[in-house]
Amino acid sequence: MTYILTLISAYIIIDRLVELMFMIFTGVAYSYWGPIEYTLAFAALVFAFYFSFASKFAKADIDKLRFFNTYIICLYVLFVSFIVQGLNSLAWAFILSVPNYVEIVTEYSNLFRPAFTALSLYIPLVTFYKVFKWLTFTINDSKDLKDSIFDYGGISLAGKPKDVGKYSCEIKICVDSESGEDVIMPETKRLESFLVVGVSGSGKTTMIYEPMIARDLDRKYFFKEIAKEMGFTALKTGIATLNIPYDNNYLNENFRLNMLTPNPDKADLYKAYMKKMILGSSGGKYIYRDFGLTYLSADYSSIETMLGVAKNYKIKVNLIDPNNSDSPGMNPFVYDDPIKTGIAISSVLKGLYATSRPDLQMAYRENEAIQIIENMSILLKEMYPRLHNDDLPNLEDMLNMMNDFSLVEQMCNEMKEIPELANRYKILIKYFENNFYADSKDLDNTKKSVFTASAELDNLLRYPGVKNILCNRTNNLEFDKALADGEITFVCTRRGDLGANAHKAFGIFFLLLMQHSVLARPGNDSTRIPHFLYIDDFPEFLCKAIEPIFTVYRKYKVGNILSAQTLSQLSDENGHGNFKDEILANCVNKVIFGNALPEDVKWWETELQEKREWTWNSNYETDPDKGQGYDSKLGGIVYKWKPNYAAGKIMSLKDKQILFKIKDSKGKSYVAKGKIDYLESKYKEPKKIKEYNFERFTNGISDNIRKKPISTKFRGNFAAATADNDVSDNEVNPIQTDSTDSKYFLDNDDAIIFDLNRNKNNNG
Repeated sequence: MTYILTLISAYIIIDRLVELMFMIFTGVAYSYWGPIEYTLAFAALVFAFYFSFASKFAKADIDKLRFFNTYIICLYVLFVSFIVQGLNSLAWAFILSVPNYVEIVTEYSNLFRPAFTALSLYIPLVTFYKVFKWLTFTINDSKDLKDSIFDYGGISLAGKPKDVGKYSCEIKICVDSESGEDVIMPETKRLESFLVVGVSGSGKTTMIYEPMIARDLDRKYFFKEIAKEMGFTALKTGIATLNIPYDNNYLNENFRLNMLTPNPDKADLYKAYMKKMILGSSGGKYIYRDFGLTYLSADYSSIETMLGVAKNYKIKVNLIDPNNSDSPGMNPFVYDDPIKTGIAISSVLKGLYATSRPDLQMAYRENEAIQIIENMSILLKEMYPRLHNDDLPNLEDMLNMMNDFSLVEQMCNEMKEIPELANRYKILIKYFENNFYADSKDLDNTKKSVFTASAELDNLLRYPGVKNILCNRTNNLEFDKALADGEITFVCTRRGDLGANAHKAFGIFFLLLMQHSVLARPGNDSTRIPHFLYIDDFPEFLCKAIEPIFTVYRKYKVGNILSAQTLSQLSDENGHGNFKDEILANCVNKVIFGNALPEDVKWWETELQEKREWTWNSNYETDPDKGQGYDSKLGGIVYKWKPNYAAGKIMSLKDKQILFKIKDSKGKSYVAKGKIDYLESKYKEPKKIKEYNFERFTNGISDNIRKKPISTKFRGNFAAATADNDVSDNEVNPIQTDSTDSKYFLDNDDAIIFDLNRNKNNNG
């Protein structure tokens, strides 16, 4: 638009300059423009200026200044042409109204022609210098005015970024108090961590966490339903088949697009149809748009509320709750690889023990204890299932072995009897012989090294509910799978029931076990689906071991939503503030409630950034003789920085009000006051789940569909084909568009429209 409008503007200016020359030398214009022509001409110039500041041509601030100067001069030329031509036209209209004007024009033109030409020349001559002076000495020599020009962003016609819209994981935070518009955080910026700060009772959980989680569940429902709808259409039209047989009810409840195998003859068509749902590809397989969510809270009432929302959306949730006997477990032995199991257990226990005892060397005896736990984990992982009918080992088994080394010796001897394992783990066996056998020389040192680990593990397993989860042998949460498949997990640490210490240890155990899977997450940005981790009352779990949560999780497409009551809670155990600095630097999105501490408010005043405004002083005359009132002259005019929100405004925020700072897709800060509220009633109502008849596709695409030709063009929106509408030989379009059963594709800007003839050579 900048390029096109600038070319049009250049033509306009040249045309008007030529007209000025005609009037200067002849007194008559060649082409008189009317109000409509001049309105369009001014509009072209003005919008060329507006678009230029947001275009790629404005590479630097100096370019903006050049654009400003150029368009001001162009506007000046157009305005002068408008005035001169208007006066010239009025003068000629006056002469034409005089009787015998023909005789006057032919016989006496030398009398009035100089007046016409002088008028056309006089106006540009007396005004051009003032424009030049204003641009040179007022605009270009004033830092404040230049800064004001540099700050203007222009009008951008760029399309929507990929990280916003229905097919993204964007999230609404609140409503802008000034504009009344929804405040949306783009998907990419959600991965850069979000910090919510507010005193107890301010509404962090009920007006930030719960509405955000409900909106995430709503988006999860959208992805689930649209995947099922598009998948059914793909099956019905023959562009894909089911990769293995499935039960019809199972498909309706658990359908995922990765259950499909694209028809090789129609691969391009399948890719075009699924374009909006395809995130990337890996190993010849498509990765489809989806996301996972984990919510950790000490308060079961909040978890219960979210469970109700998930139930309304028919979304399955992994509920980890010490008071629930059916809770999935968190047995770290669930990993298939014995080496990975050993590393996971040692890293979790190390982090857990370091939290309870700041002196790491005293608490853990460093490398010796790590070696003991990893080797013992490998031994258990390999041998326990063989000796106990394929049962999964657990932490209680490890604790028993720590307390009774004869169990280690016995299991190690059993390993020697299996040639394959004896050969693979020769070094491991030798290690146990030297350190755990009754006649080993280092037995006493081993007991000292393992003492603290066994004591801490014993404390953790002392609570029946916690033990039931950590030592579960049959039903366990697999973190790798939860991240890859986008599962929803709610974790309640039951602070009131377990007590402060056990609640903290349980929460950290979960976070550390999850952390191991996050940091080992395979793939890249185009093959990992996002995962959002909500941690309420985050400072209670703050320790050195979970530092990666707010430093590197973004790299693995895991976004964090953390809450705290004050900024001082984010300091480390010794109050040095190391974590505080790291968290505040890495959480680019922030929210603050009112009633904050005075020392926090000053920090927030700076964090919420400043804005530049023109300020000036006006004098008020109080002398009756001189006339009371404000003086019309203004002084001290300055374009200066002012805080967006002063400390007093932050302190005086009302209920259901917040101040926020979030980043948009381009990294620009959006700072404003927002309105929040409790969970909307629409999330408390059951949602309609669409049902499809997959029966004839459970063994692949039906023979009936194979025999039918596919229409050469899909017209309108690619909606779900209902099973009741069978394909007949004389059908023009085999995809039946049922507007009553297609919520997302009809009347939607995101409709998918394409021509199948484009790939007829490949698609048949």
